[in-house]
Amino acid sequence: MHEFFLLQPYRGMGIAEQAAATIFAMFKGNWEIFTNLGEKNKVGQHFWRKTVANYTQGLYEEEVAVTADADGLKLIFRFSNHRLD
Repeated sequence: MHEFFLLQPYRGMGIAEQAAATIFAMFKGNWEIFTNLGEKNKVGQHFWRKTVANYTQGLYEEEVAVTADADGLKLIFRFSNHRLD
């Protein structure tokens, strides 16, 4: 999954979190989710933190790092869903 976006009128209804959980469940393995660490992306950071925490029941790692694409600092969520669901 490279881009994840929900149009404004549909936000806040749980649709995006449900879609993310469905995608996670379809592909078992080790996941890394990268999101922009900038101040303008606080909503995105909150969404991923909440979504990953709910899906993994809090069993995930969170890190701030520079990615290989040299696109600046990223907030990275890592988890495995081999034994989830």
